[in-house]
Amino acid sequence: MSAIDIELVAVNKSYSGSRIVRDVNLAIPKGEFVSILGPSGCGKTTTLNMIAGFLEPTSGTIRIRGRDQTGVLPEKRNIGLVFQNYALFPHMTVAENVGFGLRMQGRSRQEIADGVGRALKSARLEGYEARYPKELSGGQQQRVALARAIAPRPSVLLLDEPLSNLDLKLREAMRIELKEIQQQLGMTFLYVTHDQEEAMAMSDRVVVMSEGIVAQEGPPVDIYQRPNTSFVADFIGRSNILPVASVGGEGQLVRLNMGDGRPSLLAESRNGVSCDQIRYCCIRPEAIQLGDEISAHGHANVLDGTIAKAVNLGAYIDLWVSVGAQLTLKASIASIRAQDAAPGARIRLSVAPERIQVLAA
Repeated sequence: MSAIDIELVAVNKSYSGSRIVRDVNLAIPKGEFVSILGPSGCGKTTTLNMIAGFLEPTSGTIRIRGRDQTGVLPEKRNIGLVFQNYALFPHMTVAENVGFGLRMQGRSRQEIADGVGRALKSARLEGYEARYPKELSGGQQQRVALARAIAPRPSVLLLDEPLSNLDLKLREAMRIELKEIQQQLGMTFLYVTHDQEEAMAMSDRVVVMSEGIVAQEGPPVDIYQRPNTSFVADFIGRSNILPVASVGGEGQLVRLNMGDGRPSLLAESRNGVSCDQIRYCCIRPEAIQLGDEISAHGHANVLDGTIAKAVNLGAYIDLWVSVGAQLTLKASIASIRAQDAAPGARIRLSVAPERIQVLAA
């Protein structure tokens, strides 16, 4: 048995000569929670549909647990599916909905009862067996859809934007539940979403797609702290993305010259990006501090500016600070430290060189 549950090798999908998915290579080990993340039209749902068997790749190979899936029908792939619209049968009870896949497999009455019981327990739905979908909340319906998908004990579970129809608080609660269920089952989850907070909160690994290609993949913390392109930096979290006109060396550090009268900044040259490759830099709003704070290098980029806008979000305040005529930075400062922040006020900011990401594209 393969230790890799899902493997894509040079997978492409084209429609009318337009390549929607381009040379995607991906290997997902057993028991991992992986999210494919990207904006609408990036190819993430097309990729999921090819893995599910609803679409055939134009070229390339898809393997599930080491078995080539070319020509294998969806119902023969031993996968579970959860969609954003739940797709529950309204005339069936919860127990009947959850047992549907087991009945289609021709399981015995006892096997169906056992499978339904296990799935309902995993989805925390004991006691709901006799209810109908219309008698359930949105979150409960989503858990029924999840229980139905896991009842036949599939090799892997594919989830396509399953929380998008829920309100914010319920969505946040379901993120925690989904991750706990996945860990309890030890099952491989492949989750498609355009919501970067969902992907960051639940995933062992995030695959960021853009225009049909894999732009970057890795643990959420690496994707956030070490983006490899301006697209990834901008799509994951909030960012100040600044173009760099030229670069000068200063020992361990490089000086980023922004041009057009903008201030220059000291930064670490990381991510394997050489000085002549640097085109942009990324500064996360939370990396910006008040005052003249010194970094581990004994240096700091000190910027004097004027608050253009302030938005109090409770725990922290978002500030838009004009630094000269050509540059506005967004900073997120703890409310207790920015109590007097107001539009028009002068303010001094600093950012450590190691908190600035340099990017080649």
